[in-house]
Amino acid sequence: MTSGAVFANRKLSFKKIIMAIWEEVTTAKGMAALHLSLKLNVQYKTAYVLLQKLREAVGLRRDAIRLQGTVQIDGKYVGGVLRKANKKEERKDGRKKENQNGKRMCVLALREANRHAPNRTLTRVIMDENGKDAWAAVAKHVDPKALLIADEHKAYDDLIGLVQLTRVNHSMQYQEDDGTNSNVIESFFSRVEKACKGINHRFSTKYLDWYMAMLSWKEDTRYMGLRWQFADLLRTIASRLTSRNLCGYWQCAAQNIVDQVWLQGEPPD
Repeated sequence: MTSGAVFANRKLSFKKIIMAIWEEVTTAKGMAALHLSLKLNVQYKTAYVLLQKLREAVGLRRDAIRLQGTVQIDGKYVGGVLRKANKKEERKDGRKKENQNGKRMCVLALREANRHAPNRTLTRVIMDENGKDAWAAVAKHVDPKALLIADEHKAYDDLIGLVQLTRVNHSMQYQEDDGTNSNVIESFFSRVEKACKGINHRFSTKYLDWYMAMLSWKEDTRYMGLRWQFADLLRTIASRLTSRNLCGYWQCAAQNIVDQVWLQGEPPD
């Protein structure tokens, strides 16, 4: 079951691995490694790598995703804002780049918004919300016949020639008079925000892409039963090869992991 797969060369019992998968499935916004270590009675290091292997395996499924029908696209910035000063007159605007610590990343998300259909979510972590990365994501993962809905951000201006594009001007209203909106993608970002503040408290820049992949899977399967979710996650794990990123993580292998960030529209190796 584990030979040559994600949990190859395991020292943890198979029972505890199954328990860890179940615990992750039953949480709506993810499982903190510290919480899992208490549940399984294992060290924090063990629980942390265990969860990261699950997230990485789920993230690999995105290469085959091609979104259809009505698709919404938007970006959300995560992390990077410095702690506010005590005195009001000394506080700085955290939205400005010069007042950030360099760890602020943008999560570019695309999500299907089809009625009476299982809708899928795809995320990519990029440096900032820009047209080149948006074009690359749409060209690779969105059907040319799809209807794309975006806000007024200039990063999406050039997508008109790629797919049929509809815009929502959020500076004027939440939805257009004909009902066009981006509520589906905003709902996903709400899950991300709550997972960051309520569960993980912060997301590591290096592994942000894996966290987003797991939250996307949770968003996509939220209407499925726990038994189905467990079976789907178990199938995903069983079909992945041993992780070259996480095998021997605490034996300095972590130093060789590249940031999971798209650079100029190209995914990491």
